Amino acid sequence: MALALYCLLALLIAWPPPAYSGQPSGGPSTGARYPMHTGGPYVTRYPAPVMDTPPTLEQLNKRRYHDLDPQLGIHLDGFTLWTLDDFGNHYPADQEYVRLTGRDMVNGDYHLVVSIKGAPALTDLFFYIRYHSDRYNPRLCTPGTAFGLDGDRLWISELAIPGLVAAGMTRIRPDRNGGIELEDGVVCEVSFEKRPAHLKPWWVERAPNHEHNQVRNLQAYEDPEDCSVVLYWEEQNLGDCNNDGEVNITDLIPIGRRYGRVSTDGHEDEWDQLLDTNDDGEVNYRDVWAIDHNIGSLLQGYRIYRRPADAPRQKEELLGHRTYQLLPMSIHRPLEWSPVNVNEYRYFDRELERTSRPKEWTYRIVPYNAANDIEGEGSDLEITVRVTTDSILVIKVG
Repeated sequence: MALALYCLLALLIAWPPPAYSGQPSGGPSTGARYPMHTGGPYVTRYPAPVMDTPPTLEQLNKRRYHDLDPQLGIHLDGFTLWTLDDFGNHYPADQEYVRLTGRDMVNGDYHLVVSIKGAPALTDLFFYIRYHSDRYNPRLCTPGTAFGLDGDRLWISELAIPGLVAAGMTRIRPDRNGGIELEDGVVCEVSFEKRPAHLKPWWVERAPNHEHNQVRNLQAYEDPEDCSVVLYWEEQNLGDCNNDGEVNITDLIPIGRRYGRVSTDGHEDEWDQLLDTNDDGEVNYRDVWAIDHNIGSLLQGYRIYRRPADAPRQKEELLGHRTYQLLPMSIHRPLEWSPVNVNEYRYFDRELERTSRPKEWTYRIVPYNAANDIEGEGSDLEITVRVTTDSILVIKVG
């Protein structure tokens, strides 16, 4: 019996560790974790996206910043804090280590300190702080040393969301450096001025809305089975580093995981290229700028408009979803996705009448946020095709 137990123990010790921890595909549940490198090779192959199953109403009405339940947060003097998982969902498990302290300052200003007490070897800590925007204006949010200094961690904070301070830290290369060593420490300090927050109009809950978020590799060709016009493109939502469809502060985590990696060295480049947001060949602090610039950008699908090439946009027609006509978009983002693969889209226009006489048509591809019913018109892209019964020829893209 002792020999059998010894052999079993030796087998368990020798068994190789998993290549990653976390979900390789599918939308993350509460408490989901981004893959952590453990020394083995990354899993780089995933099943093709499932495009036939449309999203439900609950999936489209994604919970947003203002939907967090105050009763589930930590409270102090009218301030509420919620901790987040790696994909921006509320994750109350980390709140047991968080402590809030504060004090009134001169002229009614307020100083709030976020600390950890008795925490394990955390690799990340992200949170939202809600404040009364009619009473206070956030002036400064500075990091503490609980996660180390600049060379040990990455830090992000956002003060321009009305009524909300978003902030957090992630360790740089926790596979090599480990988590935090201190059980107790200051995470950050937030200074509030006693005056209403007169923030500039800035729509944080939006669709991708800039030229750098235009779809990539837009093409048109003929489907050999039914001769329909097929539009093909690749998704672009700069700053969405965990590839979940939304840009938020927790997109900092993948950059910390792969910090210093070269995106063109032929070694796991598919993991690095999505994170190399400025295409400088390396995953580094500069890639955080894409998160800052696009925070709040939510992509849930695309709207496709079609018009005769010589007609103005006022004459264009919105093309419907092919499997569920009630959806407010032409094609939805796949419900299953990986943290690696860039999502590919194919839209089949089977309603376009084709004749022997050439006719030119223009399609316009627009990112869409169904939760707020917003189009990213600044990220739209057009493709013009010349169509006959026998051929489809791309005339212009852009």
